Amino acid sequence: MQHPNKKITDLRRLRKLYEEGAVFTAFDTETTGVSPTNSRIIEIGAVRFTKDGTLSKWSRLFDPDQILSPFIVSLTHITQQMVDAADPIQNHIQSFLRFLDSSIIVAHNAQFDLNFLNAECEICGLPVTKNYAVDTLQLSRILIPEAEYHKLDYLADYLGIDKGSSHRALDDAITCMELFKKCVEKR
Repeated sequence: MQHPNKKITDLRRLRKLYEEGAVFTAFDTETTGVSPTNSRIIEIGAVRFTKDGTLSKWSRLFDPDQILSPFIVSLTHITQQMVDAADPIQNHIQSFLRFLDSSIIVAHNAQFDLNFLNAECEICGLPVTKNYAVDTLQLSRILIPEAEYHKLDYLADYLGIDKGSSHRALDDAITCMELFKKCVEKR
């Protein structure tokens, strides 16, 4: 499924929205695999912000009703016991959608996270998100062409951004927010 969110790719428009105080929500998902067709979200982390700073944060683990692969456990440090003790996503997805509200979504490789989020919305019988979206992967390729790699971890190290615990959704969302700010403020 291709996500229906319209991407903001015009840098001048993006900078204007940012300078005028638009509300953005950087978010990240951790999942059981790479395809929303047969994989599920196990964690969402998000941070709402404006040019003036952080407004609020949202983070939750979910029970995917699937066995986590050793690769996913090793990558995320999210264990089977952790997700087994969590609620299913349908108990909290509406809360997350209210948190997003009409903010502009920011994500690194946005199509991946939005495809998963919208697949979960469909599974739960909810309308998919239609928020405008910004992809920091694409932004970084345009604005930081000298970087050897454009993975979030690498860019955080390259730009001196504290990345917290990589591959945990809230820390990656905060890292994404900081990358977004550096890109938008770059002249």
